[in-house]
Amino acid sequence: MSKKRGSSRKTLESSLKSAPKPSSKKPLQSVEVIIRKKVLGEAPEEHHFVVADGRKLKNIIELADALETMSEEIFSHHANELKNDFSSWVKDVFYDHSLAEDISRAKNRLETQIVVLRRLVKELM
Repeated sequence: MSKKRGSSRKTLESSLKSAPKPSSKKPLQSVEVIIRKKVLGEAPEEHHFVVADGRKLKNIIELADALETMSEEIFSHHANELKNDFSSWVKDVFYDHSLAEDISRAKNRLETQIVVLRRLVKELM
């Protein structure tokens, strides 16, 4: 009842000979794929962050810039014991949960800015 090994299998060579040949009717097309990291990308217009002072932020870089000049009053309107709009925006729009968590742990405007800038530098390296 023992079978000889490989007796029922085709050899690689005979398989290649019987394999259908690719059609040469259509030339191969090349496709260019551009991958951008979401954290460096721009949010769609309907998801821009509207700061309490009226400024609109399109991306994380603009958030870092806004934190530079933002008053403590405006900052605490968006980030306080009850909520952190910056963290929510980063998580919900850019899908960067780790950055969002780091932002939510920051204790003030300066710490938030440092967290954001560190992440931007990391992404650019």
